Amino acid sequence: MFKKKSLLLIFTALFTTTVASHTKTSLQSSLKQLNINQPDCLDAYSRYLCSKTYPACQNTITYKTNVTADCLSNLSQDKINRKRLNILAVPSSTELLKDCPSPFVKDTLASIGDGQTTDKTFCLAGCCAPCPLQNFIYKKGWAEKGFNASNALRFVSAILSFFLVVSYLVLPDKRRHPSLLILNLSIGIFLFSMTSFFAIGNLKRVQCSSNGISPGAILVFGSFATAFWCSALILNLHLHTVWNYGFFTNRYVLLNTICWGIPTAITCIAIGLHAIKFEIASLCLVSMEYIFKLFFYPLAAIIIPSFLVHIATFFYIAHIAIREGLQSDMTQSLSAAAGNHPDRQPAVNHRHIMAAVQIQWRALMLAVAAIVTVLFYWLAYMTQMSRITQILDNASFTATWVHCMITPEMDQDTCYELVKSSLPSFPLMLSADILAGLIGFWLFILFAKRSLWREWNDLIYDIRLTLTGSNFKKNREQFFTL
Repeated sequence: MFKKKSLLLIFTALFTTTVASHTKTSLQSSLKQLNINQPDCLDAYSRYLCSKTYPACQNTITYKTNVTADCLSNLSQDKINRKRLNILAVPSSTELLKDCPSPFVKDTLASIGDGQTTDKTFCLAGCCAPCPLQNFIYKKGWAEKGFNASNALRFVSAILSFFLVVSYLVLPDKRRHPSLLILNLSIGIFLFSMTSFFAIGNLKRVQCSSNGISPGAILVFGSFATAFWCSALILNLHLHTVWNYGFFTNRYVLLNTICWGIPTAITCIAIGLHAIKFEIASLCLVSMEYIFKLFFYPLAAIIIPSFLVHIATFFYIAHIAIREGLQSDMTQSLSAAAGNHPDRQPAVNHRHIMAAVQIQWRALMLAVAAIVTVLFYWLAYMTQMSRITQILDNASFTATWVHCMITPEMDQDTCYELVKSSLPSFPLMLSADILAGLIGFWLFILFAKRSLWREWNDLIYDIRLTLTGSNFKKNREQFFTL
C-alpha cells in the first residue's frame, strides 16, 4: 500500500514537471532513471492526467473566435476583406465594427450606446446583410437573373394589356356590352402588370425602397379588380347561357361600384395598417402579418365561388349538347323507319347555348387563366409561408448563414447548400412570379383577333378621310390583314 502511494506521488510530481513538454515519452524516461517499471500504472495514470489537463477533441463547429496575433494589434482591412472575422463573437451589440466584411454593409442607424439598428434580425455590431437578402441566400445570380426575367415579362404584359385597353376605349364597336366587361378586365390586368414599371432593369428600386407603398398599393388594387371582373365575366356567361338572362346589360353602375369600389376599400385598409412592403421575390405586397386576412382570403372568397359557377355552366352545356345529340339521333331513326323525311328544325335551346359559347369562349378562357394564376400564386405563397417566416424570425438560421458567409474559404453557393432546407423553394417562387406576369399575354392572344385589326383599319381609314378630305375609294388591304 505504501509502495502504491509512493508511486502515485512520484507520478504526480513527474507529470507536473514535464507537463510543459506534453509528452508521455518524457514521463517514461524520468521513471526509468528512478528504476520504476510499472507500465500498467503508468498508462492508466497518464490517461487520467491527460484527460484532466487537455480539452476533449470534438468534431463540431463552434462559434468561438480563435486567439490570433490580431488580438495584440489593430485588425487590418485586408483580413476584414478576407472574412477572417467572426461577427457572432462580438460580446455585445454596443460594440460596433469600424469596417464590415464583404458582403455585409454598414448599419446606418447604429451608434454606440443607444441600441438603434436598421434590422434587428439581419444587423449585428454595426453591420447588416445587404439588400435584398434573397440575392445572397440563394446561389449566386439566381435571384437577380430569375426575377429580372419575370419582371421583364410583366413589363411586356403591361404593354400588351395597355394596347387592348386603348383598343376597347377607341374602337366604336367595343364600347357596348359584353365588350365593356373585357375593357374593364383589361384595365385591371394593366394595373396588375404595370408594377413592373417601377423596377424595370433595377429591381432594387422596389426591393430596397424605404417606401414601397405605391407599387404595392397598385398591385393589391389590380389583383382585386382583376378577380372581380373575371367573376363578372363568368357570371355573365352563366346567366346568358343557362338562364338566357342578360342581367348585366344595363347594370354597369352596379358593376363598377362593386368591382372598383371594393378593391379601393381593401387597398386603403392595407395602406392604413402600414401593411404594404417588400419581403420576398420581386414585388411589394401585403406583409406576412396581414397577407392572408387582407389579401388571399378575400381573393379566395371571390375566385372559388366563381370557379364553381364556371364548372356548373360547362356541365350544363355538356348535358344539353349530349341530350340534343341523342334526341336528334332518335328523331332521325324514327323518321327513317316511317319513311318520312320532314325538315328538322334545330333545337332552340341547343342553338342558343352554342351561340353563347361561340360568342364568349374567349372571355371565358381569359377568366380561367386569371383564376388559375391567382390560385397558383396563392398556393405557392401558402405552402412556403412557414419557411419565409423562419427566415424572418429564426435567429438560428441567421446565425448559421452569417457565420458561413464570414468564414474563410466559404462562398455564397456553399452557404446556400448549408441553409437550403430552410429556404422557400426558388423554382416554385419563380414559377409563381412568371405565371402572374403572363396574364397580359393571355389577354392579347385571346382578344387581339383578326376583327380587332380590321376595326383599327377602318378607324384609320376614317381618320385619313377626315384629315385629308379625300374621296378616294377604300382599299380593304390598306392596313394589313392577319
